[in-house]
Amino acid sequence: MNDIEQITQELTWKLRQKELYPDLSIDVIKLPEDDLGTHLGLFYENKLATVVSLFQKEDHLQFRKLATDSKYQRLGLGSKMINYVIDYAREKQLQKVWCNARLSATGFYKKLGFTEIGEVFSKGGIDYVIMEITI
Repeated sequence: MNDIEQITQELTWKLRQKELYPDLSIDVIKLPEDDLGTHLGLFYENKLATVVSLFQKEDHLQFRKLATDSKYQRLGLGSKMINYVIDYAREKQLQKVWCNARLSATGFYKKLGFTEIGEVFSKGGIDYVIMEITI
């Protein structure tokens, strides 16, 4: 069984650092906006397996730092989390959901209905593209 619930930013940091930035310290991976975000955790077999941070601006919702523990990858947990985020945006009557997707993850987001917007850009040595879905 798995459940999604709001969690503290501190819990997101641990999994975010472990899976997305293993060579960086916890202090480096914190977002300046984390205090303003809503942080969600998906629990699988009572263990925190997937995290994401949400930031609402006007009529859109940005999600950042989606991470699934490597022990639980390929189980559909990331997809479940993103579908939950889309439903969350619908409930709030928002117009779109978007993210800065790593190029290596664009296929994942396309399967969920996201489209690429704009040009590829680099941050911290990683290539990204904006992906969005209209609600």
